[in-house]
Amino acid sequence: MSRSERLGRAFIYLQTLGVALGCALSVYLVDRFYVRRHISDAGLAFGYAFCLTEGSMILILLALSVVIKYVRHRRDLRFERVQPLIVAGASAHLSGADRCAELRAFRRRYPREVEQCLSELLLRVRGVASVRLTSLTAELGLVNSWKRQARSRLVSKRRDAITRLGLLAGDAARDALVQALDDPHDEVKLEASRALISAGGMAEVAAVFRTALRDSLLVRAILTEALRPYAPLLCESAVPDALAGKDARTVRIALEIVRAWRKSMPLAGVQPLIRHTDGAVRAAALAIVPQLASPRELEPDLLECLADEEESVRAAAAGAAGEMRLASALPALEACLHRGGPDATISAAYAIARIGEQGWRILEKLILGSRSPAADAALEALEQARSERLLPGTV
Repeated sequence: MSRSERLGRAFIYLQTLGVALGCALSVYLVDRFYVRRHISDAGLAFGYAFCLTEGSMILILLALSVVIKYVRHRRDLRFERVQPLIVAGASAHLSGADRCAELRAFRRRYPREVEQCLSELLLRVRGVASVRLTSLTAELGLVNSWKRQARSRLVSKRRDAITRLGLLAGDAARDALVQALDDPHDEVKLEASRALISAGGMAEVAAVFRTALRDSLLVRAILTEALRPYAPLLCESAVPDALAGKDARTVRIALEIVRAWRKSMPLAGVQPLIRHTDGAVRAAALAIVPQLASPRELEPDLLECLADEEESVRAAAAGAAGEMRLASALPALEACLHRGGPDATISAAYAIARIGEQGWRILEKLILGSRSPAADAALEALEQARSERLLPGTV
């Protein structure tokens, strides 16, 4: 759980406690200064005070609800009345007419409606019209207003402001969007990331990638998928820079993101990571070996890792050997199969099964000659490999 989530949960608990204490204090005050003057029995007086307080609160909440709905209804009616006029003025301005004075008057009289209309128009226009509408939005002062809202204490205001800033063309809101990548709330960061990715600039995409490296698992999972189309570009500079870092966690996360992209790419600097001091980094580096442009160059390192002291590294090396269908790895895979550890044993068995008939014979021999956990894993892998071979379209 992140720090922002813990603070949010603590704030909810404090709100609940405050409401409970407020209710208790209200009941006490009503009982002490009003009800007891009219009812002598203490228990009956307290019950009456409780009912009176709760009934009053219900009536107050009901009245507030009616007032809020009335205000919203009037606001909706006003928006329906002025929307055609605002849209007509903005459309004429986009067509080449100068309607800034008219729209400024609308902005002074109907600020909320103008803001909503222009936000909706920004969502619909593209190209030159988007640039011209962005310029109009800046002239009306909306861009600066949204930038101020992006620094609000309320998450909803920050999120809405970032969403609107993301609709602007060019670099009008780039700095604000980049700053929003450090926002403590996930929704705000995701909105800023989507806007920067849609802009398509390499610097912006790299900034989003760095956000994915340091953020929560949820944000990382969403951004990994959003960054997939830019994977080849990121592997030219941003990913190598992350892999060259000294923080083992950041290096491991970068490797996991590359693995999740499932794309073949020319990525340099992987071989030193296979010999990294951190076992999790070694395992993550081995997992992406089949995706490299020349994976066979790392075959000696991969075979060596099949005898690594850490089980996760052996399992990752076995998985990579299976994906590459390395027949030369069969002796090392067989040794890994017998060495122990459930993950490494299962991974080695499936890797041997994927190599083909030669691997099947090794598994059959193990099944017939032993009743060890390795034999159980061999049987499972062999049965799955044979069943997949019977399916059309499988290799």
